[in-house]
Order: sequence, then structure tokens, then C-alpha cells
Amino acid sequence: MTDNIDDSKNLTLVAIDIAKKSHDACIQFADGTTIQMKFENSLQGYQRLRDACFNGESSVRIGFEPTADYHRNIAYWFEKQGAQCHLVSSLSCAREMLYQTWDKNDRKYTKVILYLLNQGISRPFYDPLVNKTIDIQELSNTYHQVTIARTRCLDSLVNHKLTLYFPEAEQFLHNSRSEWFCYFLLKFPTSASITRYRKATFEKHAWNIVGRKQFKQQFLEHLYGVAENSIGLPVDISSVAVETYRLQLQRYIDLTRQRLALERQSEQFLGGREDYQRLKTLPGVGCRHCLNHSGRKRRFGEIRSLQAIP
Repeated sequence: MTDNIDDSKNLTLVAIDIAKKSHDACIQFADGTTIQMKFENSLQGYQRLRDACFNGESSVRIGFEPTADYHRNIAYWFEKQGAQCHLVSSLSCAREMLYQTWDKNDRKYTKVILYLLNQGISRPFYDPLVNKTIDIQELSNTYHQVTIARTRCLDSLVNHKLTLYFPEAEQFLHNSRSEWFCYFLLKFPTSASITRYRKATFEKHAWNIVGRKQFKQQFLEHLYGVAENSIGLPVDISSVAVETYRLQLQRYIDLTRQRLALERQSEQFLGGREDYQRLKTLPGVGCRHCLNHSGRKRRFGEIRSLQAIP
């Protein structure tokens, strides 16, 4: 974490407390004098800070605590202006504030960051855009967000919708990648939507939806028997309640398709990188559909089934 600071006298230190709309800055010039200023998070604000700390005679080192993504733009802009951008540890800032005072405000926080800069407790900022890793970062972040949304949607389906309208069907949901289950519920969302057909008619309608299964005939017969003894609420199949149920099911399917597309895109994007190939030699590392031979067969089978269903 510690970085050896430049002992040269021609060094201007700038400590910035990052926020969303505006930032607070404390500038320490090479002669030891300090000033504080507040500037807006805009190009005009960045230019005001540049005019205040760049005098052409000393180099500029800017320190800031990473704050969500709000520090990314200002760090990129000032590095383009020739400044050295450094990250200051949030833990170090918190410890220093604890030892000095419990009364925290933005002006005091900039002084804490300035103190840590003077002590060399910082590290150079690694900019993903400059180092050409932003595509990998955004691919990973998007996959993370899609996965979170998909998990929340599944929890809502299992703990709310399914509980109300067909609670016995949860026994057939063996894992979160059982996409056939959602397609089945999209066609038969309630137990009454199954029992309204005769058993033979239901088996005919559901045969292709459940996919490949051993003893499929017995499975469908068992499923029909479960529906006959269901305690699910007897809502009408054309009701608004079932319509919203299907809306959630379709959303889950769409999120599943997005996740599979991201997995394929990541494999294509990273496939030619030597470091990625090395990482894949470790057990459990790599795209989800490339973990092992059986995993690849399963994942590609899911992709084909998703593409085949309109």
C-alpha cells in the first residue's frame, strides 16, 4: 500500500474528497502553503482546480479515496493533464479520522488525505481505460448485475408466485439452471391450468416442453397427480394475477438468455488471451459453460434449447 513519495521540493499535493455533485480539495504547494477550495463535478470545475494547482514549476500529485465510480472521470482527466493520480486507502482514512476526531466533514477529510499523501500512504491509480482493461471490467460488471437480477427474480417466483399458485411444483426445481421448469410454468402456471385437461391431453401438450427426461411418461403422470392434489389458490387462468406471474416468468427467461449471451461473449473476447488460458487451467476458473467436458455439453444444450424456443 505504501508508495515512496517524491522528496523533491517541486511537488504540489492535492487532496480531494470525492462526491457526486461537487468535490472538496486541499492544495499544498511546494513552499508548504495550503489552500482549500470546492469545485463542481464538471469540466469547468476540473479546469478551476487545474488553474489553482498547476503553476508550471512543480509536478502535481493528486490523492483521493475511491468513491463508487465518481473518482474515475476526474482521475482520467487530470492524468491527461500530466498529474500523478494516487489512491488513498479508505481504511487508512478511517483510522486517521478516529485518532484525530469523531467530527467528520469534507474539509477535515481532505486534510486527512493530504496527511496520508505526505506520509506516502498511497498507491498510483490504475485506470482501466488507459490500461485497456475497461471492456473486461464492464463485461464482468454487467454479468454480475444480470446474475443478481436473475437470482432476485427466481427468489420472487419461488417464494411468492409459486407458493401461492402451485407450491407442490417446487420439488421439480432442482437447480437455478432448470430453464425447462420456467417454460413449463409459462404454459401451465397453476395446478388448475394442468387439471383442466385430461391426463392424456396434458401429456401431449407438455411432452416437448419438459425436454429430455428418463421415463418421461411416468414423470408427466406423476406431475399430473401432484396437480390434482395441489393446495394452490384457485385463481382464474386469465386473471391479472396470473398475467403478472407470467410476466415474471418471461423476465426470468430473458435474464437467462442475457446471461448465456454474456458467457459466450466473454469466452470469445478472452479466448485469445494467454493469461486467460493460464487461469482456465485452475479448477473452477473460466466461463461457466467451459468448466469441464460435461459442463460444456450441458451448457451448449441449454443454449440450443433457448434458441429453439420462440
